[in-house]
Amino acid sequence: MFFLKLKSKKMKKLVFLFVALLVLGLESQAVNVVTPVGDKEMEVAEMATMTTTSLTGVVLDNETGEALTGVAIRFEGSNETVYTDFDGNFKIANIVPGNYNILSSYISYSDNKLKDVNVNGVNNVIRLVLKKD
Repeated sequence: MFFLKLKSKKMKKLVFLFVALLVLGLESQAVNVVTPVGDKEMEVAEMATMTTTSLTGVVLDNETGEALTGVAIRFEGSNETVYTDFDGNFKIANIVPGNYNILSSYISYSDNKLKDVNVNGVNNVIRLVLKKD
């Protein structure tokens, strides 16, 4: 290995420590997988073999058609929330294909619940329209 050629013991220790921390850091990374409505618990082995997909969309104002920035989007039963960007776009990654209830909320707008959205890995683009309170 290259660090065996290093002359300083201190440098060897630093390189070894860096590599050890890098390996430990890579092993401890977790992936949050969102599961379909009704699947409360899934075996870890099942989730490891599943293919995940993503859901993208845009959120617009009902009256003006303008994009809404900062709208909170999440799946019902999940505590992971994403927010729309300056163009009203959002993306939720690592989703197991299935049907989901999608919740959206924004200041001065009525909360919205889109029921049984089919996320199937083929065409996962939705458009949400929010109404002012």
